Amino acid sequence: MLGCDPMVLTGEIWPKWRVWTLDVDRSISEEQLQPLSLISGISQHVFQAAMLQSIAIRIHGRPLQEKAVWPWILSLGARNTKRRSGLQYCPICLGEDKSPYYRIQWRFAWHTGCETHQCRLHDSCWHCGAPIEPHRLAAEDQTVSICASCKVDLGRADTKSWNDEAKSFQLETDRILQGECGIYLGESISSHHWFELASFFESFIRRVNRNGEEKLLGFINGIGIVLPEHIPIMAGAGIEWLNVQMRECLLGAVWRFLTVDKDRFLQAMKKADLSRQGLCTRKEPVPSLLSGIIDGLPDHSVTRTKSPKPHLSGPRPRHEVIRMMKRLERKLILLKNE
Repeated sequence: MLGCDPMVLTGEIWPKWRVWTLDVDRSISEEQLQPLSLISGISQHVFQAAMLQSIAIRIHGRPLQEKAVWPWILSLGARNTKRRSGLQYCPICLGEDKSPYYRIQWRFAWHTGCETHQCRLHDSCWHCGAPIEPHRLAAEDQTVSICASCKVDLGRADTKSWNDEAKSFQLETDRILQGECGIYLGESISSHHWFELASFFESFIRRVNRNGEEKLLGFINGIGIVLPEHIPIMAGAGIEWLNVQMRECLLGAVWRFLTVDKDRFLQAMKKADLSRQGLCTRKEPVPSLLSGIIDGLPDHSVTRTKSPKPHLSGPRPRHEVIRMMKRLERKLILLKNE
């Protein structure tokens, strides 16, 4: 801990910048990196390579908005110096490290387990349930491997088994992100297209799980996929906000879609009598690799004339109410932690 609190240290480096009110892992400007580079003796290029921006660009295919949620990068939910989530850890790694540290890959939303120790990651304190906030530790704590709220040793957490399909998705995604080609329906694809497909199927699974449409369930069964019962997916939140158990369950199902045989995929769509509108909602972006397949489906679109909405439109659908409630709960948690 260098003999001082993290906030004191960063206050010395950047006297006029409250660095911990932001997601410092995402990116820092060259001007802000200069004093850190001078004090540490580490080049700015090394610091930039250790941040998330280059990874996010490879995922999305282009630079991202500074204050937006970055696809497939866990969101911290930062409000002032408090955090709601966003940082994971392997208890065995922290327990065995001579000098404990948090790996950059623990910010990846597709990472749900530790490849070295074959166990599921944790994303909160095992003792008190608080989010992981090493920047809020004090100098007397001496190590970053303890909880900032209750001071328990995070390395003492029990290890849990890691879902095989979520593991396969993580390992393959890491391989593709390192520059290797992915394979989908017999075609080679880039990392950007891989994440594009994964996002589409993640959204598709959540929609089917929410609405239970008969034709979509028939399509899924036709390609030999059985969705896990009671998928614990938080309504109104992208995968960047979900906890590790939810992501593990969801990404295991995504892996099954990404590894299905092409002929079986096409036959299942035909047998289920899917339309374009059934497979993909109007507002949902269609992955380029699926656009040809979706364009070949029957078009059951209906042209509706706009009419003024009645003052009383009746009760909202249950899934909309749940989504609104979850958003309100997240806001209340952030306000409570201020």
